[in-house]
Amino acid sequence: MPLIAVRLLSLWLLLAGLAYPAQAQTAGTDSLRGILAHTPADSSRVLLLLKLAHTYRASRPDSTLHLAQQAWQLARQVGFAKGRGRAQGMIGAALRERGELPKAFANQLIALEISQKTNDLEGEASSQNALGNISFDLRQYRQAIYYYSRARALYARLNLPHWLAGSVTNIGSCYEKLGVLDSALLRQQEAEKLIARHPRPRLAAALALRNMGVVQARLGHPAEAMRYYRRAQRETYANNDLRNRAMTHYHMAMLYQRLHQPDSSLVHARLAVQAAQKVSFRLTIMEASSLLTRLYQARHNVDSAFHYQGLYITAHDQLFGPEKFQQLQLLSFNEQQRQVRQREAGERQTVRYQRSGLLAGLVFLLLMALLFWRSSQQQRRVNAQLSERNSQIKAQRNDLSKALEELRAAQTQLVAAEKWAFVGELSAGIAHELQNPLAFMQNFANVSVALLDPDARPTARDRTPGLEQEILAGLRQNLREISQHGQRASAIIADMLAHARTGTSQQELVDLNALVEENLRLAYYGSPVPDGTTAVELHTSFGANLAQISVVPSELGRALLNLFANALYAVRHRQQQGETGYRPLVSVSTRRVGEEVEIRVHDNGVGMSEATAAQAFQPFFTTKPMGDGTGLGLSLSHDIVVKGHRGTLSVESREGAFTEFTVRVPA
Repeated sequence: MPLIAVRLLSLWLLLAGLAYPAQAQTAGTDSLRGILAHTPADSSRVLLLLKLAHTYRASRPDSTLHLAQQAWQLARQVGFAKGRGRAQGMIGAALRERGELPKAFANQLIALEISQKTNDLEGEASSQNALGNISFDLRQYRQAIYYYSRARALYARLNLPHWLAGSVTNIGSCYEKLGVLDSALLRQQEAEKLIARHPRPRLAAALALRNMGVVQARLGHPAEAMRYYRRAQRETYANNDLRNRAMTHYHMAMLYQRLHQPDSSLVHARLAVQAAQKVSFRLTIMEASSLLTRLYQARHNVDSAFHYQGLYITAHDQLFGPEKFQQLQLLSFNEQQRQVRQREAGERQTVRYQRSGLLAGLVFLLLMALLFWRSSQQQRRVNAQLSERNSQIKAQRNDLSKALEELRAAQTQLVAAEKWAFVGELSAGIAHELQNPLAFMQNFANVSVALLDPDARPTARDRTPGLEQEILAGLRQNLREISQHGQRASAIIADMLAHARTGTSQQELVDLNALVEENLRLAYYGSPVPDGTTAVELHTSFGANLAQISVVPSELGRALLNLFANALYAVRHRQQQGETGYRPLVSVSTRRVGEEVEIRVHDNGVGMSEATAAQAFQPFFTTKPMGDGTGLGLSLSHDIVVKGHRGTLSVESREGAFTEFTVRVPA
């Protein structure tokens, strides 16, 4: 096609776009702004700011980010946790569309946690869908299917068909990328039916139509694919959806290239780059620039090929550069330990993706060297810089792997040290327990020596009948008492070693009330008592007729001992503050709740804030002064109850008032 024809086609497409409203969201946006001007600074204003931010998502992501940040600040000021979670998710969505994948990932994890805590199912579904989008951008399609499926279930439960259609078409896109075209077609047909049954609002119409076009193109139906692409374009102009418009232009360009129509492919690829640049949608900028580079190379247009190659490299680095890769690694490292295997699999996949990208970059640079043979000297400098950069990336990756191993080793050592720290806490109580049997043993031994002392024995003249038998009987009784108290001391020492033992033990039937009472006594005698303070009151309320339960006594005892020690520490810390009329009190109760038994540990100590209580069971988190704790005690207790006994451990607290831990284990 001659150059003039290409220009005429571009002009026609531009005029076709102008035939639609240029600012389709303006009426709704202006209406929302008018309402916002008269809305007080409360939770309703937070939701209104988020609704206004959503109208800009596809056309002005910077405005979306700014309004979402305003909503977050206001939600925090008025204590609106649900609004804070939704604002965090909106911030994450805007960051993802700008290519800030690590920051977007972190924000969505926070939003998901807040939504789950506030039982905000719609916010949770939005975060799950957004995590699927980030996984899709990172080419982790099966992980994306996992997130999209969870979002789909929530949207179906909430009866939100327009959002449900979006999650279904996203699942179809993942199957298309994986090459499972029959499943991809089924999902896209399902999304199309949902949109047809519920035409308003048409939130996912452009997305679903474009995705159906992609599947039809993969199935070898170019005419049908082009019809879906054109319908998608009309939707984007009707809603000023620049993001989906850019992606649709890119897929049309790819289809024209496969149909051997390079002129049409060139036009749509350029339109894709222009639309994507308006909303800083770097993924489409990268893909369309790569296609334009190949098209201009085929035309031997070196300048344009070099220009779009630069756009491709810049967008690629912004999305998947070494710095972003490191941020994602560090972010994944801080996740829960239960996600370690999943995180490591993701890291391995990311490393493979990076290596593939580097290989593709080297091949592409070789092709560029052949095209720009007149500038070979400059090309050699570029290759040298790239080689140096690859070495730096490899060195940084090795450093990160080494640091990760060192942190894991340190964590293992600290966990072991924390377990031995329990032995230290037990020592005072055990010493108190050992004093009684040892004192009895010494007394009985002294009496026995006295009975055997020749000087103390009566002479034959003074000897009364049966006296020797009484002495022998007394000796036998003393020896039995010494043996019994020696066995008791041995049992106490054996229990101490059982507390210190690492690894897992066999479960056995125990009296829960006796186990709780024993560890409460050990914690009380083992905790230091500040000078000039009164004794702590201990209140117990043990449920009657609790059947014996199957537990690991040493492990569950260690967990309970730590909870009791924390309670005693809290009340004595408040006692040292000199509060008038304060009486330190620790209450412990047990009872049966359905198929479980419950242990509650309540204290009227210093308490915790909401933020502190939320982190109480995280490893290495502590509010105690340096040297008073490692931050592993509650984390170990949580693992013992949850992982070792399939139970639950929760905390409720109010700063300056109380703290209550609740343990539940199967009966």
